[in-house]
Amino acid sequence: EVSQALHRGQVEGTNTECPKPLEEAVGRTALILDSTTFGYGIATAIALKQAGFAKIIGLGFETPPVFRKDKVAIASSGWYLTAALHHAYPEQRTYFADGFSDTTRDRVIDDLRERGEQIDLLLYSIAAPRRSHLGETFSSALKVIGEPYNVLGLDYKSGEHKAVRLEPASELEIEHTRRVMGGDDLDLWANALLYAGLANPGFKVVALSYIGPDFEPLRRIYWDGALGAAKQHIDATTRCLNDRIAARLSGAAITCMNPAVVTGASVAIPAMLKYIVDYLAVVDSGTGVYDDPLAVGVGFTKALYGDGEPWREQLDPEGRLRLDQNELDPELQAKLRELWAAGKVGEVPALTTLGLTLFKRE
Repeated sequence: EVSQALHRGQVEGTNTECPKPLEEAVGRTALILDSTTFGYGIATAIALKQAGFAKIIGLGFETPPVFRKDKVAIASSGWYLTAALHHAYPEQRTYFADGFSDTTRDRVIDDLRERGEQIDLLLYSIAAPRRSHLGETFSSALKVIGEPYNVLGLDYKSGEHKAVRLEPASELEIEHTRRVMGGDDLDLWANALLYAGLANPGFKVVALSYIGPDFEPLRRIYWDGALGAAKQHIDATTRCLNDRIAARLSGAAITCMNPAVVTGASVAIPAMLKYIVDYLAVVDSGTGVYDDPLAVGVGFTKALYGDGEPWREQLDPEGRLRLDQNELDPELQAKLRELWAAGKVGEVPALTTLGLTLFKRE
């Protein structure tokens, strides 16, 4: 019931931002890899459906509730959120399975063939700590590249600043992170659809990603770190796919750089929690704009399927779709740097404390 109430609020918000279907979106079908947790994936699924997509086929690695003797073990939150999504859109189909698995990919391809379904949009939003492929398991590392790095962090439970030391990733850890978070799996999914003849003319492949501001504490850990090396591999993958898809189907493959948002993953990345907490606080104090996942989903949908292909005008010099303009606003970033500089271990500015409250509410 709580999930359904939350979902109704999200749908109503989408109706406000996108009150009528977009002509280019009507009747289309999307396959969204990682559509179950409320981050970029599920928010974009809602936005696409409200814009006129006929069918959303989702996938997520969730576990249902189970009985253990005389007790019930509740499911993961994504399971309930997806149930709420199905309540609103009964025709939606979701696979609760490991998206990295060849078996899962074969099952989805077989089902598409059997049902006579063709895909217009492949949206890739998978983020995971590990991936098994060809009998080997790879684990990603949230480490820097080069020299060790000391950064100011924020403890989610206590709300206190803490000193965090990040060790450099080895070459093997960088490669393992690329195998998990890079473009290998995206390439397998896109090729499976192409080889099976299940991609419609105008087929689009979009990998959702993040680059963030040119701000050292964030940049060293994210874009210039082991995780960033994997994200840069996704960029290279979409560029290669784009050449083929454009030639074969007059479609496109792009990386979409989204803004920082409040998700469960935000807590796991050192410095990212503090950055988003301060981001929310600065916006609440009157500077800049925060785009929540739903706003990002609506912006993405309008960019891809608005009149005149707006996305082509929103590409950066590297060919990436940029939806992070609000986050990168110079005035907002200047305020964030001021607040960051005011924080020390044992000294938490009142604005940061307020921001953590806002983060938890989100």
